[in-house]
Amino acid sequence: MVEEIKQSFTNSKNSFSAHLDYPKKPGIYGFFLKNQSTLSDFGKGGQIIYIGISKDSLHDRDFNQHFKTGKTGSSTLRRSIGAILKTNLKLKAIPRGGENDSKRFDNYKFKSEQLLTDWMIANLEIGNWVPSIALTNSQLRDIEKQITIELKPSLDLDNRTKRFNPLFDKLNTLRKECKTEAGKK
Repeated sequence: MVEEIKQSFTNSKNSFSAHLDYPKKPGIYGFFLKNQSTLSDFGKGGQIIYIGISKDSLHDRDFNQHFKTGKTGSSTLRRSIGAILKTNLKLKAIPRGGENDSKRFDNYKFKSEQLLTDWMIANLEIGNWVPSIALTNSQLRDIEKQITIELKPSLDLDNRTKRFNPLFDKLNTLRKECKTEAGKK
């Protein structure tokens, strides 16, 4: 199945604006750096940097959260890329919500979200895999784990697979700096 998913990622991989009929079904997605792009130590052109699942709609998860300005608080991908590019894009980490939001510092956002969105649109491609039969969320997560272990995306922070990411500590440190800046002591 891993080979099928890798092939599907390759066949469906395209830039944000070129995906005109992105699936509105559950599945697994992979973010890649465009050939001419780089993400510091975290990736070079053509490299997969992030893998995730959507239990409901790939379109909603990818286009209405990951690529959407103002949604960094609900996107691990956006928080990680923002932490890496914080200095280059002159981003300032801020809490995502009000006093009653217990995750407002952990799931920080940035003051200039549009700069992050613009960078992502200019530098990322996304591919996907939609299963041919209905799978439970647990089954999707198991498959996501397998493909993550195989492909080793550089922005992986998942507790189940982070030990396979040689850049985990460095990324985790950058994200902690953003949490601190957002106000977490």
